[in-house]
Amino acid sequence: MARKSSKEVSSKKHSPIPPTETVSATPRKKAAEAAATVVPAVKSQPAPAPASAPVIDRAAVAAQIAALRGTDADTARDAAIALGRLGDASAVEPLIEALRNANGYFHSVVRAAAAASLGQLRDARAFEPLSAATGDTMAEASAEAVRALTAMADPRATAVLIDIVRNPSGYFLSTVRLAAVEGLKKLGGPAATAELARVAGDAAEDAVIRRAAGGR
Repeated sequence: MARKSSKEVSSKKHSPIPPTETVSATPRKKAAEAAATVVPAVKSQPAPAPASAPVIDRAAVAAQIAALRGTDADTARDAAIALGRLGDASAVEPLIEALRNANGYFHSVVRAAAAASLGQLRDARAFEPLSAATGDTMAEASAEAVRALTAMADPRATAVLIDIVRNPSGYFLSTVRLAAVEGLKKLGGPAATAELARVAGDAAEDAVIRRAAGGR
């Protein structure tokens, strides 16, 4: 398959009163009349049946997996998004394939969409690939991998996000670090709370990131 060109990508961006009770005009019955009124017995209703699991459209999943591997980046991106919405576990490995991009085939918009969908599917197989994808060379895909790790709510994600916030190598752009700060706020826990406090109190920190962490 030929490598996708950025020229194949469009400029589109992708990134969630009760009624008033009416008063009857009928006059109230007198006490004696009300006492004489026979109230019909209320029949017991059977308990509702438990909700069944959503039916997966296997043909639709297969079609989207094929489109994910196609040559048009916009179509592949849309397929990646659709696979997250369809909610079938068979899409996890194809999405991981796009995310890893081992042969350099998948465009960054496809990688970003694949990361977001893996976050929706919350399959444990995606944790390591998403952790690695936080180091994607394109900030959009990197930030989506951070958000996906947050959505999975895996406790191991806290350490990954803290390393991104601290950014010891200077690799991560502020957009990715900001996504990591927001992720720590959602994940919570002692380590995340301590890191947020550190960032909030660091006068040398980027002002936007410092405020996001709770500072001034």
